[in-house]
Amino acid sequence: MVSAGTTLVPDGIEAVNAQWLTDALGSEVTDVRAEQIAMDSGFSSLLYRLHLTGEGVPATVIAKLPAISDARGAMDLMGGYRREVAFYQHIAGRAPMATPDAHVARIADNGVDFVLLLEDLAGWDNADHLAGLSMERARICLESLAGLHAWSCQPANRDVLEQFPSIDNPMIREAMVPAFGYGWQLYLEKNDGAVPPGLVEFFEHFSDRAPAALSALTQHDMLIHGDIRADNLFFDGDALKVVDFQFAARGSGVADLAYLVTQGLPIETRTGQDETLLREYLGHLAGRGVDYGFDAAWRDYRLAAVYLVLMPVVALLTWEVVPERSRRLCLTLTDRALAAIDEIQALEVFE
Repeated sequence: MVSAGTTLVPDGIEAVNAQWLTDALGSEVTDVRAEQIAMDSGFSSLLYRLHLTGEGVPATVIAKLPAISDARGAMDLMGGYRREVAFYQHIAGRAPMATPDAHVARIADNGVDFVLLLEDLAGWDNADHLAGLSMERARICLESLAGLHAWSCQPANRDVLEQFPSIDNPMIREAMVPAFGYGWQLYLEKNDGAVPPGLVEFFEHFSDRAPAALSALTQHDMLIHGDIRADNLFFDGDALKVVDFQFAARGSGVADLAYLVTQGLPIETRTGQDETLLREYLGHLAGRGVDYGFDAAWRDYRLAAVYLVLMPVVALLTWEVVPERSRRLCLTLTDRALAAIDEIQALEVFE
C-alpha cells in the first residue's frame, strides 16, 4: 500500500526519501543517502547510488530518473523512457539477456516522469567505450544479443514487441537523419585523421541514402537493444549484465551486432574479424531456432555499419555542452566506424 502523501513516481531525487523507498521496496528504510553518479556519461537520465539503512533492504541500489536538461524533451519525443520502463516491466527476467534486477519500474501517464530502482552493479566491471571491448568480451556480448533477438522471434513473446517502435520511425527520419549533415561537418573539422575521399562524398549525401538502409533493416522484426555500447555492459568474469534500454526498438538484430563490432571494438582488434563475428552470431541464432542466412545478414551488417554512423555523428552536435571525454568518444566511434566501412567495402550495398 502507498502511504498518504507518497507518489508512485517521484518528481526528483529529493522525493526518493525513506518513506517513499519503504513503500516502494516493501521493507522499512530508516535512512537514505543519495550520491549522483555517471555525470560524465549519462545525459538522458540522472543516476544516483542510494545508500540505504533499514531492515531487509539492500545496502545500495541505483535510482534512475529523467534528465532535467533539454535531453528530457528529446527522450519524450523518442519515447525513450517509456521503452526502458517497458523493457524492465515486461522483458527483463524473461529474455535470456541478463540485466540488473529491477526493484521498481514505474512511469507516469505523461511518459516522461519515471523511476527505476535497480540492482547496484558496483562490484562488476563496467566496460569503457572509449577504450573499447576486447574480442573475448565482444563474443560474450554477441551471444547475449543473439539470445534476446531469438527470444523475440518466438510466437509466445511477440505480443511484447508491440510496445516498442520500429527502428524506422518518423522521429529518426524527420529529426535525426536531417541533423546528420551538421554533425558530419563538425566531424570533418574536429577529427585529426584523413577520411577516404569516397567516404566523404558518400556521407555528404547521407540523408538521401539513409532511408534505404532503414527500410532494409526492418525486414527482420526482432527486439534490438539499440545502443549496445561498451558503457552499457557490466562484466563479472564470463557473466554479463546489460543496461540502458531507452533505444530498444524493432528491427534486424544484425544492426545491434554491427554497432557493437564496428564502433565498440578498437580498430586494431576488429580489423579482419567482421565476417567471423557475424558467422558466430548467426550460429547462436541458429542454435535457438532462427535461420537468418549469411548473405542477407552480411548485406544487413554492411548497411547497418554505414547507417549507424548516425549515432556518434549526431551526438557531436552537443560538442559545446558535453565533457571532453564525450567529445573524444564521438570522434573515436566515428573513426572506428569509418575504418570498418572502408575495410568491408560497405558502400557497395548502396549501389
